[in-house]
Amino acid sequence: MKNFWQEDDETYKLVPLTAKIIESAEEKLQVKFPKSYIKLLKKQNGGYIYYNAFPCDVPTSWADDHINVDHILGIGEEEGVVKSEYLINEWGLPKNIVVFSGDGHTWIAFDYRKKKSEPPIIYVDVEADQIIELASDFESFLEGLYVNETELEDEVELDDTDYEQGKRNWSLDDLKSALSTTNQREIIPALNYLSENRKGNETFIEQSMIELLQSPVLEIKEVAANYANEFYKRGVFSSEGVKEMISIIKRDNEIAYYVEMFFRQKR
Repeated sequence: MKNFWQEDDETYKLVPLTAKIIESAEEKLQVKFPKSYIKLLKKQNGGYIYYNAFPCDVPTSWADDHINVDHILGIGEEEGVVKSEYLINEWGLPKNIVVFSGDGHTWIAFDYRKKKSEPPIIYVDVEADQIIELASDFESFLEGLYVNETELEDEVELDDTDYEQGKRNWSLDDLKSALSTTNQREIIPALNYLSENRKGNETFIEQSMIELLQSPVLEIKEVAANYANEFYKRGVFSSEGVKEMISIIKRDNEIAYYVEMFFRQKR
């Protein structure tokens, strides 16, 4: 499949797949991965994809005619699909599935409940208590992926806005104002600016992330967790700040899984 993986984004991308990694993951999960899935991951072991949608004739929290699919998880020793057991326990997902896409309260997974090989693909919405079979197998799922132009236009419009705002020379008051909202179009450009101007702003960044992680809006908390990971990897936070963030995330069932995803390295 040409142009499947987005080449300019390293998010979700794992080290090259090996037979040893596959064997270890299958033993841990007690499954046999679909051949088409392994074939795809041998080109790139997970990441963001070129496509952004899959047709669905059952209305979901996404839309009436499709669900959003922007990434596929790879197979790692402790990352990617091997975290399915943790996600199942954390989010109350069905047993005997292997999650390969999704975040928050919606997931896409291999359904091993009735088939031990070449399983069907299901969509799980935790909040709506909804499970939908999307495709009879992974190869059919890949064939059904497409580019939803409406979603793409929305993303481009947001990117353009972010670009223009990213060029601003933000004042401290501007940053405080943007980060105090629940509007991602204001929060993300402000965080992008801080990401490029970390030096001298460490204390402000740390306190801002602590506050954003306690937002009443799930999407804002997810944005905060992702940016917190980037700042954390760049050594922006104090050890006390990291401990406080971990404590906040652990207490919040909606984002608790981010602790294992992002902060396990130095704990």
